[in-house]
Amino acid sequence: MPENVSGVVVDADESKERTSATPLKVWLGLATSLVAAFMQLLDATIVNVALPSIAVDLDAGVSAQLLMVSVYILAFACSLITAARVGDRFGRRRVFLIALSGFVLASLLCGLAQDAGMLVLFRALQGLAAGSMSAQTFAMISGLFPKSKHPKVFGIYGATIGLATISGPLAGGLLIEWDVFEWGWRLIFFVNVPIGILALVLGYRYLVDARAEHIRSLDLVGAGLSAIALFLLIFPLAEGRARGWPGELITMMVLSVPVAAAFVAYELRLQRRGGEPVVTLALFRDRAFSVGAALAFVFFGTLTSLIFTISLTLQFGFGFSALRAGVVTVPWAVGMGIAALSSSTVYERIGNRVLILGMVVFAGSLLALSAILGAEGSDPRWAVLAGPLFVGGIGLGLFVAPLQTVILAGVDPARAGSASGLLPTVQQVGSSIGLAVVGIVFFGLVAGQAPAAVQAERANVVAQLERIGLPENLRGIAADTFVDCARSQLESSTPMATAPQCRPAGASTSAAGPIGDTVEIAYNSTRAAAGAAFSAAQRRVLVIIAVVALAVALASTALPRTTTIR
Repeated sequence: MPENVSGVVVDADESKERTSATPLKVWLGLATSLVAAFMQLLDATIVNVALPSIAVDLDAGVSAQLLMVSVYILAFACSLITAARVGDRFGRRRVFLIALSGFVLASLLCGLAQDAGMLVLFRALQGLAAGSMSAQTFAMISGLFPKSKHPKVFGIYGATIGLATISGPLAGGLLIEWDVFEWGWRLIFFVNVPIGILALVLGYRYLVDARAEHIRSLDLVGAGLSAIALFLLIFPLAEGRARGWPGELITMMVLSVPVAAAFVAYELRLQRRGGEPVVTLALFRDRAFSVGAALAFVFFGTLTSLIFTISLTLQFGFGFSALRAGVVTVPWAVGMGIAALSSSTVYERIGNRVLILGMVVFAGSLLALSAILGAEGSDPRWAVLAGPLFVGGIGLGLFVAPLQTVILAGVDPARAGSASGLLPTVQQVGSSIGLAVVGIVFFGLVAGQAPAAVQAERANVVAQLERIGLPENLRGIAADTFVDCARSQLESSTPMATAPQCRPAGASTSAAGPIGDTVEIAYNSTRAAAGAAFSAAQRRVLVIIAVVALAVALASTALPRTTTIR
């Protein structure tokens, strides 16, 4: 059998097919893989910008919203390594097409979900299918092209991944704004169905199968223990604040420790017996890999969280539409794309110091954004935000694009294959845990800022009530009711929704006379207070993540200094 990269061999019949295939057929096979990769990563971030619409439509609280994002990433991570071994055994093309079919079905179910719990469940299924697809993609692309063309082909693949990651907010905003057939947020899931079906047809016809030279055994026990440990940790982090940290959630978090310990013990014992554990723990004895994995874990955890909090602040806090929120992030995406294209040149010149440079630039942009938000208030101008966002994108591109190359450059060549397979899992797990932790911090900050923001708005409420002619004896009562209701909303586990006891019965902003005017004043003032609270919380999160970025830059100095892969 002809050998390919990454320990992959192409079946003899498939090799003949590739040799005789026309260039058009080969590139159509690549296009199928790229479309699948684009959908997988786009769906990790596109939901962020749709969360306000989902929260209103499905009455989803903060914990459910966190789970809608984190469960996809977690399921994606948990399926990667096991799915790769299933592909080794049964053929990557077959597993890819089955996983793609599952992804299309899960996307349809997500779009049809009738409550938050259903959507979380279907997002988990979608993540499992996405991870199973992703695990096959690299080997299948290798099977389509001779090794001489791999640099060009995988450059296209890398650009596609980068574009998908940063396009989520804008794509989500556009789809929600178009509101085709009045589907609203459901369109971000339904759009995967026709695209996925097209990819299935092309994949069935043009994809080349690829099998591993050595078929590794499945470590189902290790995969199960790791998934249970992560669930026991992440679920309480996502649900704890909304439920008031009950004993059962604390117990789950405590149990995650012995389950994780059991996972490590089992993996070590399996490796000593000559088995093939789901995670090669010996890799962590390699300083380059252990440091690099820690950097990837922390960085992707904070980046995913930053995208999440910015989306909520722009829409829930500032009242931006989904499209306007997506447009705000365009300079960020442009800066990242430009830097990613030039990062290899910078890496050749300064080695792993490119990571330090990227994180320092990124941290500086976040501090600048925090200062600008403080000056601009809850209606920041795009032109003022664009500069720091563009610079921040450059910092991200300088860090993200060469990260895996820098890590693998210092890893023992004999372990490079295992290391490259494990890194994506580390990144996805970091994203899940980071999102849960930063979510707790962010909403805690919103609640902490609520009293001052609401009290500052009270004087404005009184002035407006006086202007509409409300009797003096009623102004104080109305103002105090506003304070109680606004604080109840912003200090609750769902600060985006009006407190039930404060929803006016039979009155609306369209009602005539003083009642309608009073309701409108209360609504607008609550929006203003929410803008102030979310803005203050976001500024502090930006500073926290800037500090984390500087710590990542400092930790990057521990990587071996090299500009070439061994």
